Amino acid sequence: MAQWQNGRARGLMATILGSAVRQGLTACAASWLAMWVAPAALAESAPRVVRPIVSPQDQANLLVQRTIERLALGDAFDAKLRQRIWVGGREVTGIGHYEQSGGGTGRFSLEMTVHDGDARQSIRQISDGKLAWIRTQLGESISLRRVDLGRIDEVYREQIRAEASPLAGTSRPTANAAAANVTPPWMRVGGLVELIDQIARDYDLRVGKGTIDKKPVWIVRGVLSEPAWTRVQDAGEQLALCPYEVQLAIAAAGDAIGFGVGLPVQIEFYSKPAAESSAPAASPAGDADPVTETPRTGTSDAPRGRLISLLEIYALRRIQPSPEERFRYKGDEPDVTFSNDTRIYLDRLTP
Repeated sequence: MAQWQNGRARGLMATILGSAVRQGLTACAASWLAMWVAPAALAESAPRVVRPIVSPQDQANLLVQRTIERLALGDAFDAKLRQRIWVGGREVTGIGHYEQSGGGTGRFSLEMTVHDGDARQSIRQISDGKLAWIRTQLGESISLRRVDLGRIDEVYREQIRAEASPLAGTSRPTANAAAANVTPPWMRVGGLVELIDQIARDYDLRVGKGTIDKKPVWIVRGVLSEPAWTRVQDAGEQLALCPYEVQLAIAAAGDAIGFGVGLPVQIEFYSKPAAESSAPAASPAGDADPVTETPRTGTSDAPRGRLISLLEIYALRRIQPSPEERFRYKGDEPDVTFSNDTRIYLDRLTP
């Protein structure tokens, strides 16, 4: 078996940990755990768009958006992370820590480390609400990226003002602008927020119910959308390692004081199922009971591909927000230069 840093496992680790945030989900190495956050006013009073729920996908999307709001705007919390990856007939485990200040501050910190023999793989994402930094290490190779969050927010606000101007034909922000104001784009990059937002943007979702460790959860399942799958194929990635199906578990019950409801607790990624395979893959979340009265017929609702990654978010606890200094990146590697990824996120603001 090839060493981790030289084998397919390294490529999958980069995929799940976000080694290619620059391309979104244009490749399998999409940014699942990239990082962002920027200075902006609290969005708690922003207008919300109420839409009738007419389909299972609407239900799933609404639930996911509420989860994003709880992460970005809710109470400060920290949690432990454990990621298990299966590739090439072996399992590799990463351990990490996550902290999010919430309250619209955009401050968070994510650290994940994997040891495989003498090789060390790690990713660190940190933001003080002004600058976001992403440091990835695969063996001896180190990459460092930075995003100017203030610039992202500035451009976004300019777009909103232009959209609301008389020259644009409307005197107030459109429904899309009002919805985005709840958790604007600068809040939707980095950590768990971007991971879940990426799922919402690139997968066709549906929602059901289930349990994990005898605790009730909402289970959001999805298959990579046709446009996203086309981009993956065009990029020439290893399709067997591509997260084609996803299963996101969201807590439906909190702790003794009620904290944790609506926060993610587990995320599973599956490969594209083989054409001849008809048996569903086993899932740690168990089978889900469909929310709708008319579940999909003719196939199992469980993911049918091979489980390639399981991210567990556990030991969640509400905390007092840490000071801003806690989230400032302090690089001490003079030989490592950073790339500016701000333009990549600015391009996402253009439909």
